[in-house]
This record gives sequence, structure tokens and C-alpha cells, in this order.
Amino acid sequence: MNLRGAKPVVDNSVRKFIESLNPTKDLYNENIQQEFTENFYNWITSSKLNNLSGLEDFTSRRLVAGTAQAFDHFYWRHKNKTFRVLDGEFMYHSAVLKHGGKVKTLKHPLQFNDAVIISVPFSDYGKQHPKLGSYLDQCQELSIPVLLDFAYFPCTKNINLDLTKYSCVETVTFSISKAFYGAEFLRVGMRLERNDTDDGIDVFNSVEMVNRVSLSIANKLINNYSVDHNWLTYSNEYYQVCTQKDLDVTDCIMFGLGSEEYSDYNRGTEVNRVCISELIGEKINDSSK
Repeated sequence: MNLRGAKPVVDNSVRKFIESLNPTKDLYNENIQQEFTENFYNWITSSKLNNLSGLEDFTSRRLVAGTAQAFDHFYWRHKNKTFRVLDGEFMYHSAVLKHGGKVKTLKHPLQFNDAVIISVPFSDYGKQHPKLGSYLDQCQELSIPVLLDFAYFPCTKNINLDLTKYSCVETVTFSISKAFYGAEFLRVGMRLERNDTDDGIDVFNSVEMVNRVSLSIANKLINNYSVDHNWLTYSNEYYQVCTQKDLDVTDCIMFGLGSEEYSDYNRGTEVNRVCISELIGEKINDSSK
């Protein structure tokens, strides 16, 4: 049983649905990119379990190969700045930026020439970081560009954020990877920005350099399941697992937080994040696979 990482809930009914599809027909569908872009935006903004306002101001909506592609272009755009991330954040940032980039923890005071990346919900807590508003206020005051990573949004409840207050937020990015069992291999996400920047992602989209087969599967998933599907479907099993494993609950369906007995799962903060996706799967399937 793998309790590390961040994996979708193992639901064999989702697997059965995906395996019933025939996405190859969309390989020749010239409209699939536009269809999915519109559908995915509408899907994200339809959440009843989260309150994310101001997303309509981000009119540049581009498909990306998961949130990682959005990160890469944010790094390059601000290559002369110091990137600031929280301890316990997605390890991809430090893995990339150690090769010539400048990166520091948000424990240190923010400076004018910084660029900030924060996951919402915060990757290590499984819920919105309690200091998110404070960090964004500082970034707004210092005109520091911010990328907000919403990769876990389709697995989460209780996000409350008004983006109209923060013009410093330059980029927000979403993914379908954590929403459905198997969707992590589709590599489908979206980057939203206030304006077109004519960078590589804009070029990719303008010349339709997208994976139409992946888009076809992702499109069928979001048409069949709501953005709040995870909490609406697995909440009982989630709380059962947390009780049985003595884990504190979070707002992200994949994670519980453990005490000292889970110290091997520590990622650099005061909590021990445990991925319980397979344990939930055991309760909803005949087996966890």
C-alpha cells in the first residue's frame, strides 16, 4: 500500500467508464480543443463546495500538459527573480530551479524582485494555507508576480478566495490529473492569465499542438462527473479511513494528516501528509486496484 505522493482516489467504476470510451475518433475532431477549453472552464467555475471569485478576469485560457508546463513558463518569464515557495510545496519547483534558478522559502521576508508560487489548497496541508491572504497582500503591495496552483481543486472543498483583490496574481493553473483514477496519465490542464503573453503556451495552443486523444477522454470525464464529484461521492469512506488510521481530516479527499507514527511521510513542515487514495479505493472496490 503506497501512502506517499498525491494520487486520485482508486475507483474502479471510473476506470470502467474510461475503458468504455473510444477517444480515437476525436483525433480528427478539429473542434475538440475549443470544446474542451470552454467545458473545462465552465466545469471549474461550477463548484458548489468552493468559493473562487474573479476567475472571469483571466480571459487568456490555454491548455497545458498538466500544471507543470505552466510552472515552466512562469520560471522562464521571471528567470531573473528569486522564486519563493513554502516548505512542503510540490517538489517539482526545487527540482527544476536548482539548475540555475534562485529559490528561497517563504519563511524569509518577501522582496521586490521575488516571484511567488503557492498551491491552493496548500500541497502539504490539504487545505487553503492560513497565511495565503497575508502573502497575497504583501505581493500586492510589492507588485510581486504570483502563480497560484489549483491542481488539487477538483478534489477539494472550502476554498475561499477573491482574485479581484489581487492584480499581483498573474497566473492560475488547474489540472484534471488528481480528479479521476487514471487521469494523471492524460496530462491535461489549463493555464489562465489576465492577458495573452505570446509565450510558448500561447503558441502551442494557437497551432493546436495538443493531445486530442487525451482531451477526448478528459472531456468525457468532465461531462459525466461534476467538479465536486470526489467529496460528493467518497466523503463517507474518507472519514472512515481517517478515523481508522487515526488521521486528522483535511479539505482534500486524498490526504489525511498523521501524528508522530507517520513521521516518515513528513515533507518539511509541522504535519505528516498521508495519501489515502488507495485506502478509500479498498472501501469502494472489491480491492484497491
